[in-house]
Amino acid sequence: MNVFISSVVRNFEHYRAAAKKAVSLLGHTPVMCEDFGARPYSSEVACMTEVDQADVVVLILGADFGFKTNTGESVTQQEFHRAKAANKPILAFLEEIPVEDDQKRFHWEVSDYVDGLFRSTFTGDRDLSDKIIQGLSQLAASRSAISEQEFVQHLQNRSNSRNWNSRPREDRLELVFLPQPILSGTLRSMHTQHDEFFLKLPQAGLVSIKGGYKSFNEGDITGLDAEEASWRHHDNGMSWLSIPLAAPGKGGEYFASYYISPSRLKRFAEEAFSLISRGKGGWFQLGIYGISHQVYAEPPSTPASSMSMPHRSDKNIEERKLLIPASQGVFNQWLEDALFRIGRKLS
Repeated sequence: MNVFISSVVRNFEHYRAAAKKAVSLLGHTPVMCEDFGARPYSSEVACMTEVDQADVVVLILGADFGFKTNTGESVTQQEFHRAKAANKPILAFLEEIPVEDDQKRFHWEVSDYVDGLFRSTFTGDRDLSDKIIQGLSQLAASRSAISEQEFVQHLQNRSNSRNWNSRPREDRLELVFLPQPILSGTLRSMHTQHDEFFLKLPQAGLVSIKGGYKSFNEGDITGLDAEEASWRHHDNGMSWLSIPLAAPGKGGEYFASYYISPSRLKRFAEEAFSLISRGKGGWFQLGIYGISHQVYAEPPSTPASSMSMPHRSDKNIEERKLLIPASQGVFNQWLEDALFRIGRKLS
């Protein structure tokens, strides 16, 4: 890959040298303004041209805003905007140092931008080099991941298997995770972790510990069934966790089962993420199944005597996303977008 290194040059030579070395160590080509040589146009045009031709942009920000152009932007800021407009992958590295005025606003702008961006902080040459290697490696992993269509095929193969579930539910909330790269030979280790996994379910508020669980072991799938949750793990690393679509009603709350609680869905997805992804990146699918008559809203606080129920031809909704890396913050941001789209579909 051609990696454009964007930063101020003055007093940043040691950081730019560290970045160049990190890029080269991974077998990529560092593109730096110092190496442009004589060209028949301005250095500003040369930089924009190289940004356009780069596969990825490494952005390094310190305390110095740098030369301010006629637009009021710095050259580095122009390069960032150019890469952003072209949807280039951007790996941003912010030095842990006090900043002021224009540069502080630029730091905020970069920190607020998420799409296509890997962002980290650094404290010195070696730290910057390590972070760049980490970011480029994660980018390579993302690019080598299977396509969404291939992920869907894995999901279909799972559903077509007779062994994937001992008590299939039509009405359920489900989160599926397939690590990237796909793992193999994980069944043996996960087979021994049923007790450990079950104890995490009541801690997450998903089941009662009093109900216990039953182990599930069929073919190349292991897992468990508890009162209100089912967990499965495939030998290729795919894991999924599901709970009933609606929370059980209390007393005379007859209509409670006809509500899909947005807050319950969000809490389930957040807890399921930490339980099944285990810090790895990969493909995620959030699914809602059996929603022909349910209302997407919080159940009323007092028992209702009647309600208006919709009728939908589409009984299932699925949202998928490749997340590399897959931190809790990155997942939660995607989850907010997914819940927004789900809400619109169910309105």
